[in-house]
Amino acid sequence: MKCLHRSQTAPLLALWSLCLIPAGLAQKVGDSVTPDALQKADWVQGEAPTAWEPGKLYLIECWATWCGPCIAAIPHVDELFDKYASQGLRVIGMNVWEDGREKVAKFVADKGEGMSYPVAYTGRNGAFETDWLKPAEVRGIPHGFLVRDGKVIGMGHPSGFTDEVIGTLLKGGDAAQAALDELQAKAQQQQAVAAARAAWSEASKAQDPVAMKAAADQLEAASPGDLYLPLLRNETLIAAKDFDSLEKRIEEWGPEDSLRPLILTSLARSIEQVEDLPESTSTKLIAAYEAMVSEQGNSANHSMLLARLKWKAGDEDAAKEDAARAGELANDPSNYLPSEPYQKFAESMKTGTMPSHAEFTAWMQAAMKAAREKKEAEKKS
Repeated sequence: MKCLHRSQTAPLLALWSLCLIPAGLAQKVGDSVTPDALQKADWVQGEAPTAWEPGKLYLIECWATWCGPCIAAIPHVDELFDKYASQGLRVIGMNVWEDGREKVAKFVADKGEGMSYPVAYTGRNGAFETDWLKPAEVRGIPHGFLVRDGKVIGMGHPSGFTDEVIGTLLKGGDAAQAALDELQAKAQQQQAVAAARAAWSEASKAQDPVAMKAAADQLEAASPGDLYLPLLRNETLIAAKDFDSLEKRIEEWGPEDSLRPLILTSLARSIEQVEDLPESTSTKLIAAYEAMVSEQGNSANHSMLLARLKWKAGDEDAAKEDAARAGELANDPSNYLPSEPYQKFAESMKTGTMPSHAEFTAWMQAAMKAAREKKEAEKKS
C-alpha cells in the first residue's frame, strides 16, 4: 500500500514534455542522475554524498511522518542498512511532501537505532521533488530508488527490496540482472494499478459510469486479484443505476468468499446514501448482510449498519431493534471503542430519529477524547 501525495492534482506528464527533461533527473530506470538535489536538502542525520561512490549500491527511500506504510517500512530498510552497509549498500532516507523540519527531526531522534541511516528533510517543491519525484512520476510513498554508478537501476516499494534482492544486487552478475528485471516488472504493474485507481477516482467524482467501468477494467487487466476491484465494480453499478446486475452480484457472494464481509459492509454503506433504491435491492442486501453477521458474529457496528439499512427500507421497528442491539453489544469487552456513542444512537432511534453519520462521528470523537484524558489523568495520579 502507498500513501498518495496529499496535494496531488496533476495528471500524467504530457508525452511531448518528456524530451524537455534535462540530463541528471531521475526520470526512469536506466537514466543518469547526480546527487546534486540531495546536496540541496536539509540533513537531519548524516550528510549528503558529494559524489556517487563507484560500485556502491544506493537505496534512496522516500517517506513522510504522516504516511503509515512509510513508517511500517522503516524497520525493514534499517535492517538492510545494518546488514549490508559493510558490503557496499548506502541507504539514504529522503523525507518528502512534509511541512516542518522539527517534527521530522524529532521522529528520527525518537527512532534512534531503529533509523540509523542518513536522513534529509526536503519540504515541498524543492530540488529533490523537481529533479527526482516529478520526472519519475512518483505520486505515492513509500517509494525507493536504486542507484549504482550514477544510473537509476531500479524503483519501487521499499518492501520489494528484500534481503535476497539486495544481497543478489550486491553480488552482481546474471542473477542481479534477473532480480532487477523482476523489480522493474513489479514497478510497472504498480504504476498501472495506481493509474487505473486514479482514473476511477476521477470518473467517480464526475459520476460517469462509463468511465468508471473503463477504469475498473483497466485495474482488472493490471491486477486481476486487486482487493479494491469488487468495491469499484459495485460503485460503478450504483452510479449506472444498474440494480439488476448489483442484485446478481449480491447473490453470488457466499460464505466461501473471504472478501464477503468487506464487500457487503462497503456496499451497505454506499447503498444507504442512494436515493430511489429499488425495494428488491434493499431486501437482498439486508438478507445477505444478516446472513454474513450470523456466520461471522455480530458487533455494535454491524447492528448499527443494519439499523440504518432497515430504517431506509421503511422497517422502523426492526431498525429500532437493531439499534438497541448495537447499544448492548457496545458494552461487550471485545468492543475496543467507547460504548456511549452507540447508547446515544440507540436512544435517538428509540425516539424515532435516525442520527446522521456526522452526529455519530462527533459523539465518537468526543468519547475517545474523554477516554484519553481520563487515562492520562490516571497515569499522573
